[in-house]
Amino acid sequence: QLFKQLLMMSGFERYYQIVKCFRDEDLRADRQPEFTQLDVETSFMNEDEIMAMMEEMTRGMFKSVIDVDLPDEFPTITYADAMKLYGVDRPDMRIPMQITDMDELMQGVDFKVFSGPASNDGSRVAALRVPGGATISRKKIDKYTKYVSIYGAKGLAYIKLNEDGPASPILKFLGDDVTAKVIEMTGAQTGDIIFFGADKTKIVNEALGNLREQLAKDLDLFESEWAPIWVVDFPMFDANDDGSLSAIHHPFTAPSVDAKTLEKTADTALSRAYDLVINGSEVGGGSIRIHQVEMQQTVLKLLGISDDEAKDKFGFLLDALEYGCPPHGGMAFGLDRLVMIMTGSDSIREVIAFPKTQTAACLLTDAPASVPRKVLRELSIKVSLPEKD
Repeated sequence: QLFKQLLMMSGFERYYQIVKCFRDEDLRADRQPEFTQLDVETSFMNEDEIMAMMEEMTRGMFKSVIDVDLPDEFPTITYADAMKLYGVDRPDMRIPMQITDMDELMQGVDFKVFSGPASNDGSRVAALRVPGGATISRKKIDKYTKYVSIYGAKGLAYIKLNEDGPASPILKFLGDDVTAKVIEMTGAQTGDIIFFGADKTKIVNEALGNLREQLAKDLDLFESEWAPIWVVDFPMFDANDDGSLSAIHHPFTAPSVDAKTLEKTADTALSRAYDLVINGSEVGGGSIRIHQVEMQQTVLKLLGISDDEAKDKFGFLLDALEYGCPPHGGMAFGLDRLVMIMTGSDSIREVIAFPKTQTAACLLTDAPASVPRKVLRELSIKVSLPEKD
């Protein structure tokens, strides 16, 4: 990241590379610790121009490789709306289901499971209407209840809209008027089912967002084959449990406000970052970078990095910024993930010649392997492992 920014500062206004990337992150079906990136950085272009260029390239790739015509213009959604309506920051727009906020309606009900979260900051009550879902059996609902518990949900309330009217264990707590309002707000019809989430906002979003995707797979609710969308206006920072801040993307992403405003509004400030999502998978992400030393110092301080630590770790960057730097930004595509999506593969491992396992091990070479003591001695490295029981 920093080296390509230094290229921009040095007068190399365009950078484009296919490069290996290594990341220490949780491994899932669409992640590998070692993958290939298509990396782009450019000076004197804003986010709209970069997004338009990357969008044109994506359309060209899909047309030339798999003969698919993507839309002439990709839709855009803010991070806040993506989380509110779909529960995730990588919404799958092939699925015709949205999450409906129920906070205002549920604040006055005589049902603390709903009224409590509806009245508390940082919590949420929301509903997910599933077309044709009234046929889902009780056994299947129990399965979905267990599924959302993975994301911290303590239960999964529901209302079925049968031919003879609404049916649910919670109807007696809501009453006819509130039930009718729920049906109206969600747009539910006879034959549908409405699922509810009521808990901390993060838990509700993750539970209903992932349930939405699982239901779409189980009930085959996808309306189209390809659905690209840009996600923009990400928060600049995320608050940790101890009150400290961490960068949502990386510490070199430019905020949408000036340095003085950022210091006062760090907890709500937005970044100039953008992600490209196709069929519910993030295939690329980027941002406009910080190009002023004062702003970079402000961001590092907000992240709890002292002046001495900043100079020790990022002195070369801060020195380069002192000499003047053009406005610049970029984006990187995950090539392996893109190929996985284009080929309809279920796992990124299917499109990599020698993939790692879910524990980042290589089955072919048995790596990572133990290091001989002789090599450790030569490098003056001492290994202290916990004793086995």
